Formats: sequence, C-alpha cells, structure tokens
Amino acid sequence: MKPFALTVLACVAALGGCAAKTQSADREVPVRVVLTNSSGPTEAVATLLAEADSSQGDPQKLGMILAALDSFGARAMPGEPDPVANWRARAAMPDTPPYRGRVLGPAYKAGMLNPGATVRLPQLFDGGRSARVSVATPGQAALDFTVLDGEARPVCPPAKARTRECMWTPLFSGRFEIVLTNPSSNAAGYYLVID
Repeated sequence: MKPFALTVLACVAALGGCAAKTQSADREVPVRVVLTNSSGPTEAVATLLAEADSSQGDPQKLGMILAALDSFGARAMPGEPDPVANWRARAAMPDTPPYRGRVLGPAYKAGMLNPGATVRLPQLFDGGRSARVSVATPGQAALDFTVLDGEARPVCPPAKARTRECMWTPLFSGRFEIVLTNPSSNAAGYYLVID
C-alpha cells in the first residue's frame, strides 16, 4: 500500500478521527471509522461501505470515507447495483485524490435481507492464494455469516456479522459458498466484500 493510502487509513483508523480539508469547505471534518491494524482489506472495505451508508447526511465525512474506500480500489461485483455512485454524487471529496491500490482490488456487493431470509452466493477461489470474505452491516444488525467449501463444510466458524472477516487459503481451486442469514424480525442491509 502506498503512503497516501496509509495516511487515509491512519486518519480513518483513529478513534478521535483526523482532520481533512474538503473542496466545498475549509473547515476540518473528523471521520470516526474504526479500523484496527489487524483489519484485512476486505474487512476494511466492508466497514467503510457500512460507515458510508450511515454517513449520507454528512457530505464531508462521506467524502473522506469514499476517499479511503478508493484507496483500496474496490469495485462493485459485475451485474450488481453500486451504491457508491449515488453516494459520490452527495459527497464532498477531499482535495487530494487517493492512491489507487491493487489493479483489481476487492469486489463488493450491497444487499438487503428480509427477516428469516438466507442468501447463498457461490464464488470461485484460486488454490494456493489467500482468500478473504468480509461482511459489515449498518447499525446494529447481526446476520449469521459463514463460508462453506465444496462439501458444505465451514471454512471459518459461523459467526454473527456486524463486522466479520473470513480468511483462508484453499488447497485447490474450487467453488465455495458464502451464506448470510437474517435471524432477526427486521430487514437488514449488508455489504459483502470478496478478495
């Protein structure tokens, strides 16, 4: 990761936030997104997407979050709706453009699960290459989250997902299934990131 991306992450990672000047105002805007040093890129992108969803009423904060998201080079999965385009139209982006990270970067998917609903997303992963799947939910929604191998065995222990990451290295290339379930009585939005 290049120095500017680290600066953006350092700003976003601090509990107290950091200050940034935006194009639309010279005032300083704190951004309060918590990313730990142990956060992987998929977990960071999922957290940033959920935080951006919750910050749509604050153009300066939204701009800083989108700049941090841009530094990862994440894009919507092909054929999936992309909420970032709408957010970008409302955001006051920082003066300094972020450095774009990996060429392809993680792919993300925004979704909504009705009460009791389950979504199963098949995905191919390369053998011998580290794989990551992260999910984040805006607010306090807690979805059940697991990743299953081709024989329906959990790759990572099932967990409640507010911000959760599953990381593994498949021995062989093959199909895996990402499973999200909403056990609550309320609909819940989610952001899923795959790398």
